[in-house]
Amino acid sequence: MQAVRYRQGISAETGRPLVGAAHLAQSIAVIWSTRLLELIGLLEFGADLRSHLAEDVTGALALEIYDDLTTAVERWEPEYRMRELQLVRMTRDGGLGLRHAGLYYPEGRFGNYAISQPFGETSGLARYEAVARRSAALRSGVAA
Repeated sequence: MQAVRYRQGISAETGRPLVGAAHLAQSIAVIWSTRLLELIGLLEFGADLRSHLAEDVTGALALEIYDDLTTAVERWEPEYRMRELQLVRMTRDGGLGLRHAGLYYPEGRFGNYAISQPFGETSGLARYEAVARRSAALRSGVAA
């Protein structure tokens, strides 16, 4: 039996190594918090989530958000296939969050979809804004 080749990286928050599902969670956060046209040389990377955050949530806006986020994850994260996505209320004063669930394929980047495990999380939208600020600071060489 061959060992699973988990993707590894560095935590943007702590600077410590990330492996497996923790790395996937950070990858999804980076995809969703990066604005389209923000990365030079990779202008199509990211999602358009932040352009929707100042608007009142309607059914049509929710569908736009779902479309933007699922399209971005499908395109840029080969190790995750999202099956569920919900906007959820996180605070009493109406702060929104995202709940998503699906299947994590540790070797999906190699085209191996035989190994899978359930994956999902619920995060406040403020988390994605914080990730975006840290990522921008790292790209500019300034400590966040």
